[in-house]
Amino acid sequence: MRVETQTEADPDRRTTVVPPTTPVPRSVIPWWDDLDPVVRAELHLPDIADEGPPAQPLDVVVIGAGVAGLSAALSARRTGARVLVLERNALIGCGTSGRNAGILSVGINADLTTLPAGHPALALWPATTEVLFSLVREAALPDSLLSLHLTGSLSLAETISGARNLAREVHLRLRMGLRAELWTPAQVAEATGGRLNVRTVYAALWLPDEARVHPLTLLAHLARRARRAGVELRGNAPVISYEEIPLPGGASGWRLHLANGHTLLTRGLILAVGPGARPNARLYALAFRAELPPDFPVFGDALPYTYADFRAGEGRLTVTGGRYGRAGVTRNDAHYHCRLKELTYHWLPELAEQEPAYTWAVDLEVTPQMVPELHPVGAVAPALAVEGLGALGMLPGMVLGERAGEQVASAVSR
Repeated sequence: MRVETQTEADPDRRTTVVPPTTPVPRSVIPWWDDLDPVVRAELHLPDIADEGPPAQPLDVVVIGAGVAGLSAALSARRTGARVLVLERNALIGCGTSGRNAGILSVGINADLTTLPAGHPALALWPATTEVLFSLVREAALPDSLLSLHLTGSLSLAETISGARNLAREVHLRLRMGLRAELWTPAQVAEATGGRLNVRTVYAALWLPDEARVHPLTLLAHLARRARRAGVELRGNAPVISYEEIPLPGGASGWRLHLANGHTLLTRGLILAVGPGARPNARLYALAFRAELPPDFPVFGDALPYTYADFRAGEGRLTVTGGRYGRAGVTRNDAHYHCRLKELTYHWLPELAEQEPAYTWAVDLEVTPQMVPELHPVGAVAPALAVEGLGALGMLPGMVLGERAGEQVASAVSR
């Protein structure tokens, strides 16, 4: 939540205070294990304290170096702006962008059948598909940092009503020009080499255009592209508050107050702090050591809001749970991790009784029908916030970040 307060010196001027991010739960995340040193190096950031604040106002400042923030910075830079990215941590990947399951799911965290005709979020399905295929091409380049595999995904219905919902989803996706198929349990068994338990499955939604990615390699990839484009990146730079002010020359801009006492002036501002800034729910995750084929599909149950998603890769099976817990509450962690273990044993009997090698949790802002979008910030000076990403928000975050960067940079240049 952003809190507006009036200053005593000028009661008409409003200062927006950025609340501290909720502490990340203590846990063990697999992504940092055996990370390529070249990837790790791209995630390290120069400290904001090593340089004084710029003497002249910047064109665009981006708060947050996750997938949305880095995408916004690249887009703004392509528009010709001088861009600075501020990250509260010493390196990239400590927030929600580096703590997720590494599933690249197109669209948003909702079914097409839940959105009314003409809803603006429908445009995110073709837009995120385009971004996905762009990443696939970039991952194939000889010097790419990206560890990304186009595996497709399966949504498994264990009830007749769930199978009917999947049939409607296929119909709508085909109408939009997207690829989708309704599969039988036999097709699922064949595609997974008989390793997936399909005894309780009525039907499955097959989406060939979905992928898995090592999330830290995606962040390193975006950070490298940003640096090569001329974007400045700085770490250990928590922003305490920001306020809209008049700048020299008559334009309106922003003054940012950093935790180290520095202040920065910028013409445009983009907030990309991610869904962890004001969490209301806890999502759980764990990972088993498991050698599954490289093309083993992402899969999950078709139940909304209490889903579990499974993703193979890097010698592991990563499992993420739905909206189970309350943010900041840890006493139920063992219970929910146990539930994810039981679901894993159900779908992959070969892992029965094996204990996970990693367990962790992520506190996020989620709602039943969260739709990611851009929100204007302030009254006059150019500023946008990327909000509502929730779970499975990497591709939507990239799309909205690019839009925010272009819009704010274009407004600054007028």
